[in-house]
Amino acid sequence: MSKSQAKYVGVDGCPCGWLTIGLDDGDDYEVKVFVEFHELVEYYSEACLILVDIPIGLPRPGPEPRNCDTEARKKLGSPRSSSVFRVPIREVAYMVSEGISREEADRRSRSSNSKGIGAQAFNIMGKIAEVDKALVAREKSAFPSVREAHPEVCFWGLNRNSAMSVNKKKQGGIEERVSVLQCIEPRTQAIHESALSKYPRGEVARDDILDALATAVTAKLAFQDSYKLKTLPESPPTDSKGLPMEMVYVEADHGPS
Repeated sequence: MSKSQAKYVGVDGCPCGWLTIGLDDGDDYEVKVFVEFHELVEYYSEACLILVDIPIGLPRPGPEPRNCDTEARKKLGSPRSSSVFRVPIREVAYMVSEGISREEADRRSRSSNSKGIGAQAFNIMGKIAEVDKALVAREKSAFPSVREAHPEVCFWGLNRNSAMSVNKKKQGGIEERVSVLQCIEPRTQAIHESALSKYPRGEVARDDILDALATAVTAKLAFQDSYKLKTLPESPPTDSKGLPMEMVYVEADHGPS
């Protein structure tokens, strides 16, 4: 597989695998879909930063959620906080990826003194395990920077610390997010329309495109002097495999006060 020249990459899970949007410092961009996560990492191995809308850094058994999830809910407020769901422990995520039912996953999670498994978390556990396996097994010297970014937190940062007011599944929510991105990334409309025409809705949903673009734009702004890359929490802890439990976003840098 040839390698991409894109420097800043946003990734969102989609029905057929992984949707990626790659940006550079010029006018070029690319929209692609990969079946396997390791394929996209190989393809974008020259990227400065890859931001993925998937939990990275999995909690240890116990009742407490990750700090980044708790802080993200506080930042977003109601009703957008509902988009941040409880992350499963590594053992249960791997079991789900191997085929156990939600009922069994729920039982296994509770037996480890953790909370039950919600539908949102269960539906992406295969992808959580896929990314985790790739990051745990990586050779860091030949691996691009891959970090977790929640799209709604990215939009919150891009929108001057104000959460989106409309659900992303609704037309008004699509328009709201396009408007926020368009103010920062002039290619937003072209990228959105390109992805819509390239992939049918059964493979890539409209909100998948905007989620991937929000993370790609965030990755690009992280390298601009007028923005600062920040994390939730400010000093992220690591999990049992050494992966940071964090969410990254950007804020405009207003300079010294």
